[in-house]
Amino acid sequence: MSNQNGSNGSAPAELARVLTLRSLVFYGIAFIIPLAFFTTYGIVTNTTHGHVSMTYVVATLCMVFTAYSYCRMSKAFPSSGSVYAYATETFNPYIGFIAGWTIVLGYMFLPMLNYLASAIFMQAALPSIPLWVWVVLFTVIVTGANLLGIRVADIFNNVVVIIQLIFLVVLLIMTVRYITGHDLALNMSAFYNSEEFANMGGVKGIASGAAIVCLAYLGFDGIAALGEEAIEPKKNIPKALMICCIGVGAMYVIFTYLLQAAWPTAWNEIENLDGGAVEVIAHVANAGMSYFFIAAYVVGCIAASINAVASASRVLYGMGRDGLLPKKCFGYINPKFHVPSYNILIMGAFGLTALFFSLTIASCLINFGALLGFTFVNVSVIGHYYVKNKQRTAGDFFRHLLVPLVGAIYTMYMLINLSGTSIIYGIIWLVIGIVWLAIVTKGFKKSVTMSLDE
Repeated sequence: MSNQNGSNGSAPAELARVLTLRSLVFYGIAFIIPLAFFTTYGIVTNTTHGHVSMTYVVATLCMVFTAYSYCRMSKAFPSSGSVYAYATETFNPYIGFIAGWTIVLGYMFLPMLNYLASAIFMQAALPSIPLWVWVVLFTVIVTGANLLGIRVADIFNNVVVIIQLIFLVVLLIMTVRYITGHDLALNMSAFYNSEEFANMGGVKGIASGAAIVCLAYLGFDGIAALGEEAIEPKKNIPKALMICCIGVGAMYVIFTYLLQAAWPTAWNEIENLDGGAVEVIAHVANAGMSYFFIAAYVVGCIAASINAVASASRVLYGMGRDGLLPKKCFGYINPKFHVPSYNILIMGAFGLTALFFSLTIASCLINFGALLGFTFVNVSVIGHYYVKNKQRTAGDFFRHLLVPLVGAIYTMYMLINLSGTSIIYGIIWLVIGIVWLAIVTKGFKKSVTMSLDE
């Protein structure tokens, strides 16, 4: 008689440990999308009157606190499930489910958002091909890559990240050449202009910009969900988390500084703020680079979607394995490819909803889910180390209370400053999760246990 994982009398199939530190870093970078800072460049430079680089410095410093919390929790629980596992072990399975439910919200809507955004770009380039064709094509590519196993996704990540890095290197060279060729200066004014800093509201203006650009970092946390497929997870996952967060943040700061130096008045001259990136690239480089940007951005979206589906399917697997979701479906591991194949197919079907959702609604749900999930991770560090295990030396006060507390305050600040639409849709998603949890636990009376070592 076959077991739930499709093997005949043998032990249940398990996730395969194949990811090295380099693979984890490439996974995280591909998930983030190195070109993500271009998505909101026009809006942010207008909001901050050209202080985009300063905004990214602030955002990077703040996001590092959450990355640190992920490092601490991944060392304590090097297992798949990420925020779900951390909150479950720190508090209880009920809170763990809600934490996992919120982060899955971001993972589930990110691929759909990427399919739609990429389809819009491609339709603009090839208007004769309908939007739905691109959405279906991207969904099939992402689903297929995940079904073939994490090794295939790993190879694709490497190729995609290299393509985007090539674009960035070429853009870097062309931007520097533009600056030197037009006798523009590389000085502090591209980072801080006292007059415009005051005009845009000072610190409050920078905070408003940071609330927008923090979304360019979403994805590094997905590394933590690969604990059961990483080689030496206690060592490599924390390293990969910090490398991705700090490395990508530094890249954002450098590029936005150079672009500001190349076009100091862009904040007041960009005609289409939503598509400001194309205008900036065409200004400092040429129209050909704009097309290169579209191609690299679309490929990056596909890679990010592959990684989002991989992370979501593994969080769902953790919940299914623990009985919080139907185990035969969500707790299934394909014995041949060692992936949660049913979860991947569910994510693929969900991705097709890009044909019916708007970019605005998808963005709202991603923001809410990610920021609330980050808050759970920061609070889990305090709960696990400082409260539960009573690690309260002077060093522990800094590592396990102060740093994660700052991270939690920042993510909650970002959360409450989301639009009213974001909060409403996010609360609806939370209510659905709580109702489901009440049904599964028969009114929160049934005990639920979690096994991280299965």
